[in-house]
Amino acid sequence: MANKFYTAEKEINGTKYVAQFNGLSAAIQAIDNSYIEGTQNTSIEKLTKYILENVIVEPKKAIDDFETMEELNAVIRFGRSVMEGKFRQAADKGAEK
Repeated sequence: MANKFYTAEKEINGTKYVAQFNGLSAAIQAIDNSYIEGTQNTSIEKLTKYILENVIVEPKKAIDDFETMEELNAVIRFGRSVMEGKFRQAADKGAEK
C-alpha cells in the first residue's frame, strides 16, 4: 500500500504553519528515535527537533526561533497531531467505525 502524504494548516499567533503527515511508520520511528539512551524516557528536545525538521514544512523554524515556550508548545502540539494522523476528517480515517 502506498503512503499517502497529507498536509494541514493552522494559524498560531498570527503565523500560518503547514504540517505534513509522513505516514505512521515515520511517526513510530520518530518516537523510537527520541528516547533518551538507556532509559524509557522520551527526550522532548529530540522530538521537538524532529517535528520542526520533518513535520512542520512551513515556515522552517528552529527551537530558538520561538520567543516563548507557549508558542513553541502550540506549534509542537499541532505538528505532533498531524504526525500521528489526527488531523484528518473522520471519513478519511478508514480504520475507525
